[in-house]
Amino acid sequence: MVKPILPATQLMTSIQTRDADTTDSMMSDVEINGDSLSKSEENRDVLSRVSLMYDINGDGVLDEAERAMRNLDTTGRGYLTNDKVYALMAEHIKMQKDLFRFKKVVIGLVVFVVLLTLSNLGTSFAAAYLAKDTTTNNNNELVGTKLNEAVSTQTTSDSFEYRRALNETQGTRRLCTKQNGMYTCETDSYLRMPYDEGVRMVGKCQNGKTVDLKRTWLDGSETLIHLCPTPRATYSERETRFGNGVTITISDDGEFYELKGDALTQDEDDVCDESADCDSGLVCKDNLQAIGACKRHCDRLRFGPQRLQGCYDSCVFRSCQASSTQG
Repeated sequence: MVKPILPATQLMTSIQTRDADTTDSMMSDVEINGDSLSKSEENRDVLSRVSLMYDINGDGVLDEAERAMRNLDTTGRGYLTNDKVYALMAEHIKMQKDLFRFKKVVIGLVVFVVLLTLSNLGTSFAAAYLAKDTTTNNNNELVGTKLNEAVSTQTTSDSFEYRRALNETQGTRRLCTKQNGMYTCETDSYLRMPYDEGVRMVGKCQNGKTVDLKRTWLDGSETLIHLCPTPRATYSERETRFGNGVTITISDDGEFYELKGDALTQDEDDVCDESADCDSGLVCKDNLQAIGACKRHCDRLRFGPQRLQGCYDSCVFRSCQASSTQG
């Protein structure tokens, strides 16, 4: 069957209608596919109907923010759904939290750098201050400028020994001596320390070192008396008083230090060499119990007569006892 031929005017109208439908269909496909920012549009500087809805400032061109919004609209609606807005805000909040956390880390690092700088400055000032009190000796050793002693870390206390000396009838002084197995000091006596040792001891106390006084007795035993550090010590050119009551004074001839104080005397049953070593009311006498134990030990050694007598002679033990006790 042959179709009727349409008039020319009706034919042209039909063609134009079909072309318009095709154009609208193509534009709709482009918008639905989210390809509103195709290169052809950018080249022609022409925006689609949907893209124009995201042109906030109306300049006919989508900037970076507007283009990002348009790219999120994958359905071509011309607006963003709540899901898109929620995802966008969640990402924004996460970025804000990360930025705040980063700021805290930066602030912490700045504070750490400042503290480290102050610490280095403090160390430098301390080193400069300590350098004024130290020098090197002839052996290229680091020593203190005051005492000329090697600078080192003190691991134990320093002990300075003192002894008892006596006045002879002529007025001259000598150290107590052992005669015939006995310690002869039952005269006017005093405690002394060599001058150089006294200077070193005072210097260490002034520097906060741990210092003990040491007394070696006739029987070989030792007594240590803590001297410093002490917060109550007083120092002068001639005399030093320590917190435990001990006083050391330079002799008139400047050859030694004389020591005094109750801390230097012994309690009852403590070892002694003479009565001056004991507290008031006590006398220094033979410790018969200790001497007997020593001689019994000599007997067990099975020495010959000569060596046995020598062993007996070494059994010299004295202690502070009440004056009423029979020695």
